Amino acid sequence: MTDYDNREKSADIALLKEMNSLRDIIENNSDWIWEVDVAGRYTFSSAKSIELLGRLPHEVIGKTPFDFMPKDEAHRVGKLFAEIAAERIPFAGLQNRNIRADGSEVLIESSGIPLFDHNGEFKGYRGIDRNLSNLPYNASQRLFELESIYSSAPAGLCFIDTALHYLTVNDYLAELLGKKTAEVNGHKVADFLPGIIPILQSALLKAYCNDSIPDAEFPMPDKQRVFFMRINAARYPSGQVSGLSVAMIDISALKKMEEKLRSSKQHYRNMVELNPQIPWTASPDGMITNVSSRFEKITGLTREEALADRWLRTIHADDRHPTLISWEHSLQTHDPLDVEIRFCHVEKGWNWMRIRAVPSVDEQGNVECWYGTAEDIHERKLLELKLIKANRRLEIQARTDSLTKLPNRREFKKVLAHEFMRARRSASPLAVLMIDIDYFKNFNDCYGHISGDACLRLVARALRKSLKRSTDIVARYGGEEFAAILPDTDQKGASLVAEHILQSIRAMGIKHSESKFRKVTISLGVTVYQSHLHSSITDQSDLMLTADQALYYSKKNGRNQFNLAELPC
Repeated sequence: MTDYDNREKSADIALLKEMNSLRDIIENNSDWIWEVDVAGRYTFSSAKSIELLGRLPHEVIGKTPFDFMPKDEAHRVGKLFAEIAAERIPFAGLQNRNIRADGSEVLIESSGIPLFDHNGEFKGYRGIDRNLSNLPYNASQRLFELESIYSSAPAGLCFIDTALHYLTVNDYLAELLGKKTAEVNGHKVADFLPGIIPILQSALLKAYCNDSIPDAEFPMPDKQRVFFMRINAARYPSGQVSGLSVAMIDISALKKMEEKLRSSKQHYRNMVELNPQIPWTASPDGMITNVSSRFEKITGLTREEALADRWLRTIHADDRHPTLISWEHSLQTHDPLDVEIRFCHVEKGWNWMRIRAVPSVDEQGNVECWYGTAEDIHERKLLELKLIKANRRLEIQARTDSLTKLPNRREFKKVLAHEFMRARRSASPLAVLMIDIDYFKNFNDCYGHISGDACLRLVARALRKSLKRSTDIVARYGGEEFAAILPDTDQKGASLVAEHILQSIRAMGIKHSESKFRKVTISLGVTVYQSHLHSSITDQSDLMLTADQALYYSKKNGRNQFNLAELPC
């Protein structure tokens, strides 16, 4: 038993050191580390929010990034972030203006990654913000550098106003027009390139409608050269369109090459787009018609076992249905196929493979056949799965008290906020319990901190067993304090649970010679929220304060009991 306790203690200490190390990394990072939920509200903020925004972390929690931006900036960034969040993709280098608590503006660069729970459900983003306002910057030198780059760029660059006049052109574009820059600036585009006027007019219209502007190609008047043109809308700080920024690149050689390669289009697609590892082909209806000899070596399937749809029989049962759905979708839409599945290798057992395919279509768009590849990704996939598990463990550790294995204070507050909002919406009762071990300091002084830790673990285990419903939660709130949330529980139910908890702790009979009860006992404070009775309560912190007052009454009245305190109406 002693060895087990020592091992458990060592594990607890190691985990505590790891958590402290992670906390030090976060708090001493030069950038601001944050987390937001699916609604974009901050759920975590490092102390760097003070330096960047002039606001303490608790002043940030519950707000959205857009609450600290000017209105026009919030609209711009909000639209961008909505598109990013809809795709559940990482982002980096998102620059945005923020208003500090003192009213000054700060330029921030944001980066983040999506977060998912153990069920794969999207739960928000974790990211960092970097202060760009403090970067060393020589404006005149930077302007000179930008002008030099603009002037000598190996592409035609220009800025065109909304009346379709050239405001600035670089040397390359002026030379292309057979003029000097001074002879072009201020003149109408139509005086030099009338053929691109419809393209520019269409681009302006899309800019006014806040639509994306497509790339375009156009031939020069001499018909000898073809240019690729990329157009971006330029805007005033108010958001109003000020003109068009245009870049033109000579793609004549590329167009000639494209024409030569058109006859070998299928070969080009197979070599460049697929870069096949182990090739296979299928008929338009998805039946395998041919496989490489290497396919047998990697999958363990003979050619005959892989043809038609017989290969499906060797797929892991969990992967078979999703694979069929993906394959059927590709057959119907002609979209590329890309799946990761497990094959049953005759010698190796289950082996992860990546299967990809693209259709070969004729001039009318009809599928002639499918070209595919199979790639052994077993080792990479195993490593990927290990990393996913490791990340999930870290997520759990961040929410869990290392000593008692109960949810920690941060997780408790998060759950309480959720249950409080649910209780307000559904008009259901919500009970909160504050729990404190009686004379615990005396226990530690008498028996030592190792025994104190063991006592905390035993009490935590008893508290967890006392709550029978999966919706109930008990957490370590700090030191010898615990807290519990009982959704859908009225005063009568909360009192029954509190009494049951008291009896459970007493029944353990943990010796405590420095207590007047001669054994370990607890005191509880209980409060119950009901939205129709407590309309003045708008914040879950009021529940904690009231439950804490009830706990105080229990201690004042002799401990080893519970008291119930009413919330204000």
